[in-house]
Amino acid sequence: MALKDQISIFFRWPVIKTLPHRIRRILFGDSGQRKLQMPVLETERLVLRQLHQDDLRDIIAWDEVTWAQNSDGAAQEFLDYCFREYRERGIGPWGIQLKETGAIIGNCGFPHIIFKTHCGEVNCYIASRHRGQGLAREALQALFRWGFRDIGLTRIQARCEPDNVSSQHLAEKAGMRFEGWIESAPLSRDPGLKQKHYAILAKDFNSAHNEIDACAPNMTARSDGNG
Repeated sequence: MALKDQISIFFRWPVIKTLPHRIRRILFGDSGQRKLQMPVLETERLVLRQLHQDDLRDIIAWDEVTWAQNSDGAAQEFLDYCFREYRERGIGPWGIQLKETGAIIGNCGFPHIIFKTHCGEVNCYIASRHRGQGLAREALQALFRWGFRDIGLTRIQARCEPDNVSSQHLAEKAGMRFEGWIESAPLSRDPGLKQKHYAILAKDFNSAHNEIDACAPNMTARSDGNG
């Protein structure tokens, strides 16, 4: 989640561009944080669930982890970060599991939620060999549905670096609108650059998906027993 480039859904496709020194959550003032339960989210092709120690080998195979000097250590540090998030927040990165193979092919989540304003920020990472199939959009739609309908968010937003065209297209395909330029997040690869800001409102998401949901009973949420 970005192996954790934090609050950005789109700090370049690799949201794990990160490694050790970046595995920290950024808190923006008083978010009214509360502990949540993390359900399993299912879509047509994906299962979004908590990550487990047994997922280590799949994570090591992710592009940005294989580039690390110590890929095993980088993958374990990401998993350890996830486990801390689950304990402390109740939620953390959802592992994106491909139903067809059972492999964990990426991660996504809400690294930042401001409950006082009912606003959340999302991110998503899909390993390169699985891109171009609409899987990131499918995962985001599941997050939007959970955020808006299960925990009562009214707005979900994301940041995108200006040269990350593929992520801009993903935001738009997922139903988010470009709202303008904002200051880069503190852990951006270039804090001096401004970032593009995208958002979607609950009323717009619900309006667009009410008819779709009636025909798509396979998009569900259930408890995984760990929440």
